[in-house]
Amino acid sequence: MLGVGDRVVGVSSWCHRPREALAKPKVGSYTDVVEERLSSLRPELIITTTGAQREALEKLISQGYPTYPIPLPKTVYDILSMVVEIGGLVGELDMALNVCSKLSTSLEGLRSLKRDGRLPKTYVEIDLGGPTIPGYFSHVTSALHLAGVVNVFADVPAAYLYGMKLEGYDVLDVVRELVRRNPDVIIYESKSFNPSPDEGVKAMVERGLSNLEAVRDGRVLTLQADTLAHYGPSFLTEAVKVCEQVWQLFR
Repeated sequence: MLGVGDRVVGVSSWCHRPREALAKPKVGSYTDVVEERLSSLRPELIITTTGAQREALEKLISQGYPTYPIPLPKTVYDILSMVVEIGGLVGELDMALNVCSKLSTSLEGLRSLKRDGRLPKTYVEIDLGGPTIPGYFSHVTSALHLAGVVNVFADVPAAYLYGMKLEGYDVLDVVRELVRRNPDVIIYESKSFNPSPDEGVKAMVERGLSNLEAVRDGRVLTLQADTLAHYGPSFLTEAVKVCEQVWQLFR
């Protein structure tokens, strides 16, 4: 988007936006780096994020690599800020501001979806090896809010909650909480890039949630992997599409 794709010498295995990224050398996963591949590319700048990448970040810095971490976005506005920040790092200041201007139309697209009256209470689950659920401090919650869609876990002051064992986090009893919060719509993001349309429904049924209203009435939306989990600028256009579908199911 900044017009400097030819200067990108390597990416992670998760980088599949835009399609040109697929042709770039892979130097690791989201959290691990293949040091031999990285050193052979002789990068002048490595951009990472925080959170789960902190250990890799610290290691890269200790090895002398010029590394710049960008914090995980807590809101959709942080995504725009990220574009400006990276534009400044690579010397494309005007282009970055122009990209932000174009992306802001997606924010208007989200706002235009909001309706008067009752708003759809929505449960969002991302399968990252287990249930990963956005809380208050998440770009997902922020995007839903603009579209008038209520994240049922927006009352929890955390970036994410986890329905699986993860060091440093309590395990959320997903079944009990879903019964208690009774969402109008369920968004289930698969770990597959080609999920079956009923994967989300099947996941809820397997947990014994057949009688949950959203499941019983077919208000479960299955998304392909990395639709909402990613936090690059294309998230904004994806969020508009997802929120449109939520409102359609809610009607």
